[in-house]
Amino acid sequence: MGSADRWPDLTGKTWATKTSTEMTDTEVNDARATFEAVGRNDYEGEWLRRHGLPENYGD
Repeated sequence: MGSADRWPDLTGKTWATKTSTEMTDTEVNDARATFEAVGRNDYEGEWLRRHGLPENYGD
């Protein structure tokens, strides 16, 4: 089972139906943490961008 197979529980997440650019900073932080908890980095690029870093920072 690869990391792409793991999907977090999005129940009650206000950001679940939004695109990353529609999310508030708080929602992006929560999305990043939610996906990171299951071993995915789906929101890492957006999180880095909002913190003034390039989306490929650390690659």
